[in-house]
Amino acid sequence: PLCIDPFRAPPADLDAEEAITAWDMVAAGFANLAGFDVEKTQGKTVKPFLYEILVEGTRCGLDVGDFQALARVVREPHQEFIRHLYPDCFADDEEDRMDPPTWKEVMLEHRLTDFEERLPKTTRNDLARRLAAFSSGVNQLLFSNGVPIDIDAFVEPAVPGKIPLNIVYLNTIQDENQKQYFVQELSRELYDWMLTQQPADGELKLLFFMDEVAPYLPPHPRNPPAKDLIKLIFKQARKYGVACVLATQNVSDVDYKILAQANTTFIGRFTQPQDVEKVRHLLKESGGDQDLVAQLPTLGPGQFQMVAPDVDPNPVPIQCRWLYTDHGAPLNEDQVEEIITPEIRAWAKTRSAGRGRSRGAGAAHAASRGSSWSGGDSWEHGAAESIVEAARIKSAGGMAAAGHGIVDDSAFEVKLMGGLAVLRDGRDPLYTMQAATNVATVMVLGWVMAALMLAWRDADLSGWWLLVSATTCLAAVGVLVLEWVLGHDTELLQKLSRFAHTFQMLQIVWLWVLLGWTVWGSLDLRGAEPFLEVVVVWVTLFSGIEYLTRFQLGRIRWNGGSALDKIVGVSAILTKAELTEMKATSRELLSAVRWIVHGATLVWLCCLLAFQSGVLPDDSSLSTWGRPTLWLASVYGLMFCSEAWLRLRGRWPSEHNTSNQ
Repeated sequence: PLCIDPFRAPPADLDAEEAITAWDMVAAGFANLAGFDVEKTQGKTVKPFLYEILVEGTRCGLDVGDFQALARVVREPHQEFIRHLYPDCFADDEEDRMDPPTWKEVMLEHRLTDFEERLPKTTRNDLARRLAAFSSGVNQLLFSNGVPIDIDAFVEPAVPGKIPLNIVYLNTIQDENQKQYFVQELSRELYDWMLTQQPADGELKLLFFMDEVAPYLPPHPRNPPAKDLIKLIFKQARKYGVACVLATQNVSDVDYKILAQANTTFIGRFTQPQDVEKVRHLLKESGGDQDLVAQLPTLGPGQFQMVAPDVDPNPVPIQCRWLYTDHGAPLNEDQVEEIITPEIRAWAKTRSAGRGRSRGAGAAHAASRGSSWSGGDSWEHGAAESIVEAARIKSAGGMAAAGHGIVDDSAFEVKLMGGLAVLRDGRDPLYTMQAATNVATVMVLGWVMAALMLAWRDADLSGWWLLVSATTCLAAVGVLVLEWVLGHDTELLQKLSRFAHTFQMLQIVWLWVLLGWTVWGSLDLRGAEPFLEVVVVWVTLFSGIEYLTRFQLGRIRWNGGSALDKIVGVSAILTKAELTEMKATSRELLSAVRWIVHGATLVWLCCLLAFQSGVLPDDSSLSTWGRPTLWLASVYGLMFCSEAWLRLRGRWPSEHNTSNQ
């Protein structure tokens, strides 16, 4: 998968105007990501503030290379700059500690501005909170799960003699704002790459193709984050040997100013009056034959009219050939794995190792020289890891990544409803455990509803209890079914997830009420009591993970660096790659042993439940000592069966592959 490095600075060898434009794009990206519309009043103040923080912080060597560090500087900019520029003022020994200078003195000495005047404290705190949220949980996946976007890697052939073709599939990004931000950052990477290329004289270096561009290039006054960048690329791309191709089915939903820049247009069948009028206007602007408009409703499948006034003043009819192969639905993850050759896989691993990048001091100095605080001091390039490079030895995490077998030290996010799609496509055992818990909960709720219906029939129960049970059960079943049916509808899935998150707490309360009713009351669930107790243990376990402990996954780093960096003696004998392979082999062995031990423990606990006197009597009720035994057996059973399910289907995540990501 691809990810974004939002902290990747613009190229170093830019002039002042180019550097200012590039840094302005970076600041606009962070502002939009934090939810501030740069076209509105508040966004127009947030973006310049972020611009100054990023440019001056990078120029002075202040750490703004990850979301947490940037959030700290945003919250208290003067304090963080003084702490960095005058470390002696914050020495541990009071005798060596100097009095910090005033901010006016700092401004004069280092050519800085008054950051805190630019943005009120309340807005700074809000901005810092939003930025810090992207360093944990699902929010960090877009920035750490996979290989960073690198145009140089895109244009490098994976197989010698072959033209590289890179398809960026965006439908796996469910959040629309993050999808817009991804397109914006991809466009920024392309623009920065263009600026490093020598002007091309008729040479095509790269073809940039965008399908279904309407969401990213809507008509005025709508202005999503990527629109200005794409417009800038279209204006300047030809000079650097980059050709751009747009495709849309609804020409009226795309800004006509962008479409009018195209030298060549392929027009297919249009029947809607607003689309036909838009095409007529485009032909008028480009000098094309407007009589062509009357033919558009009569075109058949695969028929187009090519309009290229620079080549031929008349439209050229085109008939697309039939496909040689059957093009079905987009490939799933397993199909992609099957068709990737070992040569391409080996090439991708070399690219995923990453390369050192400049912190952007050159571009920061160029932008600073272009501002009112211009200066001319010398500087050196400082290599430092961005957020993506810092996450290289860690896997990406969060709930969505766990479905693909990727775990890290981010908080595990709990979703106590849904899960059929996880059982089908999931790769991580903890995520699969949660999905199995959700399915088991639905089954128990159905059993309980049937038992309550019988009790209501016998006049042993009020109809209100049956109504609550039926509502809870049907809602849980509805979430499971809708999640399965609407698997490709992002907007509806988001609405469903918000409903499920609210409803799941009511579901937990209802399960506990039922458990208390059966233990201390007279409720007869027709043999469902042990299963109800198991489900209560499971759902309580996962709710505790989210709301009490913020369960951490896959922590493989020590304070101050990775565990691998601390090994000094062994590194003189083994290479880093050999150490990584050795660690991966040990983990796989330990994982297999742990799985066998879990299975043996589960069998032993089941034997205790089945045969030990007083643990599971004939009346199917639980004794005092049998209850904790059942709890422990249920957790071991959930862990063992989830891992066994993944191993038998060949989806168990490989430790070696995980360590090499």
